[in-house]
Formats: sequence, structure tokens, C-alpha cells
Amino acid sequence: MARKQKLLSQSKGNLTVLQQEAKYKAEILAKDGLPNLQKTPPHHLTGVAKQEYKRIIQSLGELPLRNLDRAELENYCTWYSIYKSVSKSLQKVDDQLAKAEQTLAVVEDELQQAEAIGSPEIIKSAAIKVDGAESACDQLESKRDREISRLDKATKNIKGLASDLGLNVNSRMQMNMPKGEEKEHHSLKGMFG
Repeated sequence: MARKQKLLSQSKGNLTVLQQEAKYKAEILAKDGLPNLQKTPPHHLTGVAKQEYKRIIQSLGELPLRNLDRAELENYCTWYSIYKSVSKSLQKVDDQLAKAEQTLAVVEDELQQAEAIGSPEIIKSAAIKVDGAESACDQLESKRDREISRLDKATKNIKGLASDLGLNVNSRMQMNMPKGEEKEHHSLKGMFG
């Protein structure tokens, strides 16, 4: 897989004049030769994704994003919406799991009390309650693991797309990094005569 293109100012190594001109022309086309992104979010985005699209469009500033980047921006907004949804879902599962664990503790105490009394019917009833509470906890833990996996996937996709779009500090710094001073290269013949 090919590496991501770097701006001319970020390129390292010895580029020929033709390579430098080609990179410069590509940068100009990437910035100025294409239509800007639309200001309003596309209709197919959901509520949270539309809000994120609007927030980003207002914050773009001088980033060289154009209409060709729209699909990538829409993907970012969609993954952000998924991230928010999964975060809320995970919080609900955590709350349900905490309640289920409290219930399990209560029914385990009831089982211990029933065992102390020694009545087989009460012990059996308490054991059934414990089994049910344990099963509920197991199901909620499994659901929690799935939600964490979804959250991890959304986070990775957001980070990758944000980097590609220049939406994080590092990628903006790379885009705006001024070209460093050129070091003078001396030939051995010039240095030693």
C-alpha cells in the first residue's frame, strides 16, 4: 500500500525540480482547484452526525478540505454518531449491571440464610434465584463487552478519519508546518580542496 502524500514543505529527501513542481501543482489543485464543501449537512446523516458536520464546517478555517473530501467527512460524522450512541448504550448497560450485581448479592445472602435454616424447599428456591441473578449478570457482562468492542471500533475509525481530514492537532501541525531551513550541503572536494 502506498504511503500518504506529504505536502512539499514536509517532504524530506532530495526531490528533483520536476518532482517539486509536481508536488506544488498537486497542492494548489488540492486547495484551490476544487469546489468547497457544502455548508449544510447532507440529508442522509442522522441528528448527531448532522450536528457534528455543522460543528466541523464552522471550524474548518484554512484547512484544504474540498467537496471531494465530503464522503470522508460524512464517514467521520457517521462514526462520531455511532460513538455517541454506543457511549450512551454502554452507560445504560453499566447501570443495569450494577443493579444486577446488587440483586445477586442480596439473593446470595438469602441463600446463605436458607442454608443456615436448613429447609430444602427454601434452599432450592434461593438457589434458583441465585442462578437467575448470575445468568442476568453474565448476559449483561457479555453485552457490555460487545458495546466496548463497538466503542473501540468507532474510536479507531474516528481517529483515522480525523487524522486524514486534519481534525486533530498533529495532523494540523503537519499541514501547517513551515519548511525548515535548508542545511548547506558541502561536497568533500569543497571542504578539503
